[in-house]
Amino acid sequence: MNTRLRPLAALGLLVALILSGCASLLGPRTVEVPKEELVAKLGKRFPVTQRVMNMLDVSASAPSLTLMPEANRVGLTIPVTAKDLLMGHDHQGRVALSFGLRYEPKDLSIRLTGVKVEQVTVDGLPELYQKGLTRLGAAMAESRLQDQVVHHFKPEDLRSADRMGYEVGEIRVTATGLAIGLQPRREKAP
Repeated sequence: MNTRLRPLAALGLLVALILSGCASLLGPRTVEVPKEELVAKLGKRFPVTQRVMNMLDVSASAPSLTLMPEANRVGLTIPVTAKDLLMGHDHQGRVALSFGLRYEPKDLSIRLTGVKVEQVTVDGLPELYQKGLTRLGAAMAESRLQDQVVHHFKPEDLRSADRMGYEVGEIRVTATGLAIGLQPRREKAP
């Protein structure tokens, strides 16, 4: 190699090393998702109706959302109407549940985790039955909702972060929405 080109090659190598290490030098970044956007995305999934044990048609309306940053959880209260198929009566109620969120890199999704049904309330039902309904509803809902996908990133959504050496990290619930952490990509072990 020409001796005049060696300092240029060394400088080029140094610049390449610095640029490839930028993500780790700059540290983590955070993408904020406001509560209003979460409510709008959730609202698109409602109303929904499901038949339960061929006895009830249960319709769920758009939920109200509560952010619980101290527990890193999201709470939902979902208005429901249960139509008794045998008697034709409608029963109004609410299901209150909470959950955490996690990122699944295999399919670029955000999923529910730690789903917990807090309360099932049906207007006009005695408290003793409310408690039994909460237990029954909890068993059914928690198993069905656990690991449910609530958002898929498109590959192009994460492409620029990937080019800069970042990957999705922790998802935190804040007082105003979600904070999705982007952290420097960890090198995979050989």
